[in-house]
Amino acid sequence: MKKKINIFLDKKIKYFLRQLFYDYELFFFNISEVQKNFENTYTNIIFLNDNESTSSIDFKKLRNNFIILSDIKNHNLNTNNQLIKIPASINQIKTITENFLENLKISFHDVTIVNEKMTNVNNNSFCYLTKLEAEILSYLIIEKKSTKKYIQENILSIKSTIQTSSLDSHLTRIRKKINLINSNIKIHSKSEKLLVTI
Repeated sequence: MKKKINIFLDKKIKYFLRQLFYDYELFFFNISEVQKNFENTYTNIIFLNDNESTSSIDFKKLRNNFIILSDIKNHNLNTNNQLIKIPASINQIKTITENFLENLKISFHDVTIVNEKMTNVNNNSFCYLTKLEAEILSYLIIEKKSTKKYIQENILSIKSTIQTSSLDSHLTRIRKKINLINSNIKIHSKSEKLLVTI
């Protein structure tokens, strides 16, 4: 499944970024829209190219799912986010972004997922998910609801014309692992709909 990345920028470098991150689903926003997206749970990249851009953003409110790329000299960004000073090589930008995505913490209620490790933050118990289980659960946590068909086609790469219980098997194993760490989150299945709740 292609991971989603929101990109906030002023300059028109969309074509270049589409080529660089061809294996991701990219969404482009104007830099002025950062303020409206503080609470989103997607990966976000901010391109800062002038001091005016920095004055419009309250960096203290950014969550840990933002990467900031900046060529502004002598700026003092008060942020806990990943900051990449550019110019940097194209490969360096891509590698840093991919590492950031790989190690991004997904949180919901009492559970965090980093890579394939799922942890209950209340009691520190943890277990490991398979790569597919982590992708399914992370997707459900980020989106809050989905359809079985979407997950089957986009995460498991199974055509909708094929009858299989593969997704149900994955969901059963995920539920068991959630219970193993004594989490309060639940995955509900109603016909073709899936939803994660507390």
